[in-house]
Amino acid sequence: MSSLAACENRAWLGRVTCGWKKPELPLEDVLCYWRDVHSPAIARRPGIWEYRHFQFAPVRPDLIPALAGVERDCPADAQLMWTSDVRYASQAALDAFSAEPDPVTRGHLLADIELIVDQSTTYRVVETLGHTYVDRSDTAQPQGEPPRPTVALFLRQRGEEAAFRTALSSLAQTWAQDSAVIRLRLALFEAPDMEAEAKSGYPIKTHPQERQYQAWIDLTTVSEADLARLITASGAAISAAVSTIHAYPVRAVYTSNQAGKPTFVGLRGYPALAAMRALGGTNQAHPALLEWMYGPVAAGVGAA
Repeated sequence: MSSLAACENRAWLGRVTCGWKKPELPLEDVLCYWRDVHSPAIARRPGIWEYRHFQFAPVRPDLIPALAGVERDCPADAQLMWTSDVRYASQAALDAFSAEPDPVTRGHLLADIELIVDQSTTYRVVETLGHTYVDRSDTAQPQGEPPRPTVALFLRQRGEEAAFRTALSSLAQTWAQDSAVIRLRLALFEAPDMEAEAKSGYPIKTHPQERQYQAWIDLTTVSEADLARLITASGAAISAAVSTIHAYPVRAVYTSNQAGKPTFVGLRGYPALAAMRALGGTNQAHPALLEWMYGPVAAGVGAA
């Protein structure tokens, strides 16, 4: 297992939040706000082991070869627009995250949900239900458009949960051995816990049960043709366990916290990184300067 996969797999709990915007808001404004305003505020909260934000293009049924009994298409008004994947190393880390900031400040932070979100569902991914099987990308902190075809496969189960989870775990192990698979992470979802979300202060905007998912595969391949080949080779197993596969191309992914530290993007936002890269500068990412600007939370942070 690569060091990147091993680092991710230290997480004990993940909270995967899937959502879409209020219909009257421009999508690009919402995505920029989430990336450059909301995410940096989240990234410096204590207890986070890793925080990635995925932005999706519309579902592409053509990426998935036809399989018996498997739905590939999704109405435009039911498609996800983003996923925030926040992971914690332990219960103590989650408790630390939940304790800060103070309730009044946290209320201002979570007001972003009321500002932006039409519907959103948070899924818990506990212990081995979330596992990175392979990561050959050599990129600890992906920032921006993926250099290789990257797709978020969101799945709904057919039949019993245990059989579905066993089938997907076996599928992930098989695919991870294929040389065309650069990255594969499987997240098996627990059913959303509305009571827990409410206690955490999050507004409840959960999707109806029939529109919820039971798993997510974060997959990067050498080519789109390789994805189709993998699906076709595993077609019988998929049809037996899966009722729906929605393939969302990942238009961008941003890492705001990695291995327990905010990243440069998590502190200053992605436009600052893009501007710095354009001019080839590194002085603004010097750890001493970042710590002077942001305090102890920035200790040891540099530009990826």
